[in-house]
Amino acid sequence: MKKSYLFAVFILCSIIGLSACKPDQRIETEASSTSVRPPLVNESSSESEAVLPSEETKNAGINDLSFEDTSYNYDVVTGATQTTFGSNPKPLYTYEEKLKKMFWSNQPPLGLMEGNYFANDGYFDVGNKGIVEIITDDTQKIINVEFNEYGAENYYASKYAGANKRLSDYAFFQAQNPRTDTTLVTVVNGITFVEKQMREENRITGNFETVKGSSTTAREGLMAIAAELAEEIKQPSKTKYIGYAEDFGNGLIGRIQLTVTDGTIDSARYDEYFADQPEKIVADHLKKYYRQSKYFSLEYHEETKDDFIAFSDHLTKAIVDQQTLVFENSEFTKHPSFASYQKLIEHIER
Repeated sequence: MKKSYLFAVFILCSIIGLSACKPDQRIETEASSTSVRPPLVNESSSESEAVLPSEETKNAGINDLSFEDTSYNYDVVTGATQTTFGSNPKPLYTYEEKLKKMFWSNQPPLGLMEGNYFANDGYFDVGNKGIVEIITDDTQKIINVEFNEYGAENYYASKYAGANKRLSDYAFFQAQNPRTDTTLVTVVNGITFVEKQMREENRITGNFETVKGSSTTAREGLMAIAAELAEEIKQPSKTKYIGYAEDFGNGLIGRIQLTVTDGTIDSARYDEYFADQPEKIVADHLKKYYRQSKYFSLEYHEETKDDFIAFSDHLTKAIVDQQTLVFENSEFTKHPSFASYQKLIEHIER
């Protein structure tokens, strides 16, 4: 009798347990296979990476630039939105599924850029640092607006404390978070969307549309810090900008940037950007760094023991110290990236 009673209880519990599991199993299946929004990127531009062929870039004139031109289907807002930070929504996709749906670009404008140079920085949100750079031509037309955000020193994800969010793997970190499942956007989407509006509308003040789910950096960072330059950019700047970027055709884009005041080079920067799509990167061991740059990729630093940073820092320091772009028989001229640097400076007259 006792055995029969225990057996009956076991059967009853099993039925209840199985019944309780079914809704969760069904929800997970539906969530992973159901799209909650239209595709982020229009089909016609899904493979887009606005790269001029190398010869066209070389032959283009000053400020005849090529900007990345993927067409997005963003959900946009015209005001501040409530943050989802701290929430813990149920995942709608696996990470692999999300990467197929999401897209953002790290590509710099290609070609030769020259003009008046303006820069401003500030802190926002929880201590993140923002730096905005604006280039205008002689008619005060905006040629480029570029914003970079660096994680606060006490950032909750310590890996990204002080890290460049645009050119490191930070956007992939965001892509892994279920909070981006419904919007399918990262901080890079939010930044580049507003930069494009500022450039095309030739203004840095007033209201701009922002990407839903990525508006804090755009509104509290880029828009606020840029607006402080509104009066300054109406006049020529004593500091001039000279920059050149070129797609090398192997999945890497080289970029040299200089600021010059009264004929003296004030600053120099050299970086190489990995392509937006891994299949465009020829070297297999570099494919995993797509949408990042050699100078700011945290994983690339670790794997190469900061080799590129050391090269770039030595090179750019020598440019400023010696006031020249041409070097021979220096230690850094033996570095593999020096040949790429030499290709770029052929297009800059000094």
